[in-house]
Amino acid sequence: MGLRGSAPRRGMSAAARRVPTRSAPCIPHGLRAQDAGNASPSGVGIVLVVAVLLCTIAAGARIAMARAQARTAADMSALAAADAYWNEAAADPCGIGSAVARNNAGAVESCEVIDMDVAMEVSTATGVPFVERVSARARAGPRRCDEVDATRGASQP
Repeated sequence: MGLRGSAPRRGMSAAARRVPTRSAPCIPHGLRAQDAGNASPSGVGIVLVVAVLLCTIAAGARIAMARAQARTAADMSALAAADAYWNEAAADPCGIGSAVARNNAGAVESCEVIDMDVAMEVSTATGVPFVERVSARARAGPRRCDEVDATRGASQP
């Protein structure tokens, strides 16, 4: 009655009559022929692609953070230098701006006094291999009198 040496039962398919043995795995024959050992290399490839994407995202985020830090350092140093120049607090407004940039982890690339404004270019290190530094520019100074008069005239009825 369905045991190994007995006659097959009527109505049973050939697959149902086959009894798996230890030497033959329980994988259907068609699937066994399709498996050529591609799962491991494919898995390694997927892991490598994900790792490269994560490293790229991390590098992009670090560059964006360094760019924001450079902008902040440039703004702060330009404001400090313009304030020192305007209030005549120091003979060297660019020296004041450089000190503020250093305190904000920046390095001054250029500093110039233009009329009553101070323009600063500050760079910061990124820590990313192919993009070592990013820079930002800022300009600070008092508003010009013609701009102030134009805004006053526009607001009066």
